[in-house]
Amino acid sequence: MKVKFWGVRGSIAAPINGSAIRKKIENILSLATPYDIQSPETIQKFLETLSFSSCQTYGGNTTCIEIRDSANHLIIIDAGTGLRELGNSILGEGFLKGEGRASWLFTHSHWDHINGIPFFVPFYIPGNEFDIYTSVNDLENRLIYQHSDRHFPVSFDALSSTKRFHHFEEETEITLFEKIQISSKSLRHPGGSYSYKIREDDKIVVFASDAEFNIDEMENIDKYIHYFQGADILIFDTQYTFEESLNKIDWGHSSASIATDIALKAGAKKLIMFHHDPSYNDEKLDAVYLRALNYKNMMDKANSLEIIMAHEGLELEI
Repeated sequence: MKVKFWGVRGSIAAPINGSAIRKKIENILSLATPYDIQSPETIQKFLETLSFSSCQTYGGNTTCIEIRDSANHLIIIDAGTGLRELGNSILGEGFLKGEGRASWLFTHSHWDHINGIPFFVPFYIPGNEFDIYTSVNDLENRLIYQHSDRHFPVSFDALSSTKRFHHFEEETEITLFEKIQISSKSLRHPGGSYSYKIREDDKIVVFASDAEFNIDEMENIDKYIHYFQGADILIFDTQYTFEESLNKIDWGHSSASIATDIALKAGAKKLIMFHHDPSYNDEKLDAVYLRALNYKNMMDKANSLEIIMAHEGLELEI
């Protein structure tokens, strides 16, 4: 399976602004020597020595993930603002001609997980087919409501592609494309949210964003550990620092330290820090990431768990 990240922010889109870009340029120039800018080759070598936040950005779009199975079938998770670019990227795969096919998983219907739909070009093209799977009750009506003329000028029915909604209960298993098994588990989040486990053969991806776990629950978390057990990729909500999570009880999100504890207990191979707070700039996310790495080493240095900070464009393969 392949996983690509198109939107990694939580709550609201947070695009980088001009002053932040200027600050990055000033920082790069202050670090460069005359040798570093002698040629395109030396420039590239110099840039490779810099931290991620110095010359790149984690991204400002909200939740949207692309998953491809071994046969290249497309599965989309959620529809935040990152969906717009995903939609543009797949037009050449038959979606521009109305020949596209994709499956979709929706975790819940908060704005930051659905507000990319009105700008998803493949939805407007007749002939494209989308099978939408969810454990969320009444999802179709929720999406129709988003397209009320009070909210958007184009109704959901006017999006000319074929859209089939399939509801399945928590912890039951469905099969897609003959080889993909998917199950869900409810998470603690205002209004409700669902995690999805996606399995192909012996490879497992678990998506568990918008999930509030706190230190009091860690002693009684066996049912979740079993669900996350052995994930090759565990994409987990790490919106807050541990200190912030103590002051934002019932806001529906977790911290990197709690995510690390869970990943270690579950024997996950890769933990992907996800759903970044919109108030965090790239430098703050660098610091949060470094803190997570230090925490993991403090808790279990010998464990092979790999921790990765999600950013737009990140691609993983298992």
